[in-house]
Amino acid sequence: MYYIIGDIHGYFKRLVTVYDSVAARIQPDDTLIFLGDYIDRGPHSYEVLDFLIGLSRTPALNTVFLKGNHEDMLLAYLRGEDTVGAYIINGGDATIQSYIAHRGVFELPRHHREFIDALRLYYEGEDFIAVHAGLNPAAESLEAQNEHDLLWIRDRFFSDNKRWDKTVIFGHTPVAYLSREGPIYNDAQRNIIGIDSGVIMGSQLSCLVWPTRELIRG
Repeated sequence: MYYIIGDIHGYFKRLVTVYDSVAARIQPDDTLIFLGDYIDRGPHSYEVLDFLIGLSRTPALNTVFLKGNHEDMLLAYLRGEDTVGAYIINGGDATIQSYIAHRGVFELPRHHREFIDALRLYYEGEDFIAVHAGLNPAAESLEAQNEHDLLWIRDRFFSDNKRWDKTVIFGHTPVAYLSREGPIYNDAQRNIIGIDSGVIMGSQLSCLVWPTRELIRG
């Protein structure tokens, strides 16, 4: 069984609520997958990363942590490549304040930086692909996908008529922008499922159980 959790964006209490529901059920052979965007916009990015790092170090848990576009923006900001202030405009100020509250300065401790540097771009299961933003329909294979698309793509992915052989489970684009039916976006025609349920808009955090497709929220 897989437990796939969407975009968290610094909402630590929602993360803990969902995880507590999952932890009571998870078995040794199960895998916990996080789709990225752990930081920014919400008030507790530091706590979220600390919590996830703790999970990654828990021997009894099988965990997969994917990279989101917000982690990508943070790394660009730290490298001095953000010359237009995109990171701050997109909620990075909340992350900066979260670190200052804990450390007195905006500085990533080593374990946070190592965690972010080790984030994966996608996870492929037997009948699904988990990815932050989506896949480019023009790419000839999963291996041919480029990093920018995996982290940032929107319309070219979910508006294309391609039906994917494996179910693509993604975050990045809030469900409210894709459908009015929520809380997740299930497009059977294209074989894609969006689970960014919009915590930044006051909605609950979503966890999709695969392959049963049960939804856990908190």
